[in-house]
This record gives sequence, C-alpha cells and structure tokens, in this order.
Amino acid sequence: MTLSSVLRTLSVAALVALTPSLALAQDQQPAPADGMGSFGPRAQPTPQPQPGEQAVPKLEEVGKFGSWSVQCGDVPVDAKGKMQRQCGMSQTTKSEKDERIPLTVVVARAKQADKTLTMIRVLAPMGVYLPGQVGLEVDGAATGRVPFIRCRGQVCEAMAEASAPTLDKLKQGKQAVFYIMVAPGVSFPMKVALDGFGKGLAELDKQNK
Repeated sequence: MTLSSVLRTLSVAALVALTPSLALAQDQQPAPADGMGSFGPRAQPTPQPQPGEQAVPKLEEVGKFGSWSVQCGDVPVDAKGKMQRQCGMSQTTKSEKDERIPLTVVVARAKQADKTLTMIRVLAPMGVYLPGQVGLEVDGAATGRVPFIRCRGQVCEAMAEASAPTLDKLKQGKQAVFYIMVAPGVSFPMKVALDGFGKGLAELDKQNK
C-alpha cells in the first residue's frame, strides 16, 4: 500500500471519526480500574464488535485554525439513520523516522447531559503494535496512554476523553507528541503542532450551538 493511499484511507477514517454522538454510543465504556485508559485522569473505551461500516459523511471545512482544520457535516446519530449536524477538527502528520507511517488526530465535542465531552481519536495505519497502546506527551511532559479500540480497513483507532487538565495543557502547549509502537520496544514519535488548538475548540463550541 503506498503512502498516498494510506493517507487517503486515514482521511476517510477521520471524516467518520468526526461523529461524536455515534462514537460515544458505540464506544464509551466504564473506566478501567488502573485509570490508564485515557489522556488524563478520565475513562475510556474497550473494544466492541461493529455491525458494519459507517457511511462516509459529506463534510465541509468551516475554518482553519493554525495547524487544525475544522469540518462540519450531517452525520447519522442512530441506527435508524437520523441525521444531525456535527463538527470536529483534525490534523494529519507523519513520522520523522519513517514517512511511510502517518497518523491523524481528530478532536470532537459532544454534549452529554449537562456537560460537554471532548473526545480525542488517534488513527494509525495497520501494522502498529497494539499492546503498546498510544502514548502522549505535551511539551515533553508525559500526559497519558490509551489503548487501541479497533482496527478496520487499513486503520487502527485509539480513543479517549480528554480531561480538563489535559485540555488546558493542549491549549497552552506548543507541541504534542503521540507515540505509537511498531514492535515491542520500538516506538515512533509523531509530532502534532498545537498552534490554533484553543481557537479550534472555540469554533467547535460555536458550531455546535
């Protein structure tokens, strides 16, 4: 599989991942006892079987904030095909050690009861070492790890709810580094620029009103 086709596959997966309500309904599970299932002190998911692939929503870019692209579109929110406008922001990067390994980060907001959840999805190509999980550093400080929840097509996906302290670090930071493993003890740092992160979140809130 060529790098360009992998990037196209990640782009399609990123569009689907901008569906926060459906993702929450399918993926959110009770927190593991060791608290390591998230980027920050909160929760997150365990693998669940999928009945089928989601249709790729048609999205439009509504803004560019630094290195982040904010996109919105009508996406299905239940099994009956009910549609709802939802938004998310994303950024794709490549490993400096091996440019054949790309990674896409997708951030989406969703209201649940009286609070707003911020979900971070990490999309990596097939071939990653799944037990190694995904590590996150912000400006050199370790922030947390999250397990992969599924692989489908040519993409493996990890997801976590970002806690308020983690969001503050991302808003104030200059660079995040996601670490994915390709073999035991062999990790690849994937640098993600944080310029525009806070403004992108503010745009998500504006679009989701």
